[in-house]
Amino acid sequence: MSGPLSGIKVVELAAFVAAPSAGRILSDLGAEVIKVEAPSGDGWRITGISYRPRFNKDENPVFDIYNTGKKFISLNLKTEAGKEAMFKLLEDADVFLTNTRPAALKRLGLAYEDLKEKYPKLIYALVLGYGEKGPEKDTPAFDTTAFWSRAGFLRDLSPLTDEYYPMNPPSGVGDTATGYLLVAEITTALFNRTRTGKGDFVRSTLFHNGIFCFGTMQIITQKPFGTVYPCHRKDLGVPGGSYECSDGEWIYFTLAAPGSLDKVCKLTGLGHLLEDPEFAPAKRQANRHIYYPMFRDAFKSQPSEHWTRLAKEVDLTLVRMHHFSDISEDEQAWANGYIEHVEFPNGNVDVMPASPIEMDSCTPPKTKPTPNAPGADTAAILAQLGYTDAQIQAMLETGAAVALQQQ
Repeated sequence: MSGPLSGIKVVELAAFVAAPSAGRILSDLGAEVIKVEAPSGDGWRITGISYRPRFNKDENPVFDIYNTGKKFISLNLKTEAGKEAMFKLLEDADVFLTNTRPAALKRLGLAYEDLKEKYPKLIYALVLGYGEKGPEKDTPAFDTTAFWSRAGFLRDLSPLTDEYYPMNPPSGVGDTATGYLLVAEITTALFNRTRTGKGDFVRSTLFHNGIFCFGTMQIITQKPFGTVYPCHRKDLGVPGGSYECSDGEWIYFTLAAPGSLDKVCKLTGLGHLLEDPEFAPAKRQANRHIYYPMFRDAFKSQPSEHWTRLAKEVDLTLVRMHHFSDISEDEQAWANGYIEHVEFPNGNVDVMPASPIEMDSCTPPKTKPTPNAPGADTAAILAQLGYTDAQIQAMLETGAAVALQQQ
């Protein structure tokens, strides 16, 4: 496809979400992305199928969202022939993208130190869990552990109640944030290469990205500043935040915009508080336990639609807190093309997130189902690398490579 990265070749040796999400974005931008899978395939294929009984090899949207637009080759890198094919792939590659653990890369001869002299123009892009140094540099990591848990979000942002329980993290969110940063680093390195002629080594780390994404919390909870989490809802600032409505739905609003406090007090019938000296900014936080119940009861008196309508009339930043399930019917999402219908080989049609790329110079392709097993393009890619039909057949017979038709 055409796009800003047309002509760029990316070799992706990656599984699950963090690095594959970066590969998908690079593909959306026009790069040729060749995904190298082990004979058993990316473990996220199985994870995707496991989400719902309806999902299967022919309908795997949880896998497809991070892997659409790629070419698929399956190599056994534990064989000399498979490893040789991998090095041939890298000979004219612009980017090597991986979240394989550094120790395994070293065993395969694919560590940065092994490749930097051999391929001096290569952008080597690596996803890490906890970083390259320190006591946990080799500790296995997923976004649920290194991003969500280790950075404090899960433990501290679940509200304290009599039945407190740390939040259950959604899979892939920290991975995607990590992949986004890696895309920025890769494209920057590609641009810099046009000036220097040299490759680069770029890294994006789950733990580091968690620290940065939750940076405000990391700062204000330090001992000098004294903010304590986890906490009760009533301990948070008043009156901003989340409130339950009479229909059982919740709203959320922020007072960041000038004049928001006046608007909230007036539309809830609590305008008299604006004249209350104990509600003044200097005292409001200390008196929050007095004022929180007032706003809680006011918002509980009407359904969420009532509050969103009034807020829109006075230009107050207030929304109904949506459920994940609301997105597939969200008028705003459809109007902007943020979601799309995807038809699968079994005839089912699912609503999926569209590419996040929004550029006048690039119209990303629609999401397409990926091959239902590893190796869909194995033979074609090997042929492009110069392998003869006999050599390809020999690799397939010895297990050095796997083609889709063998599944």
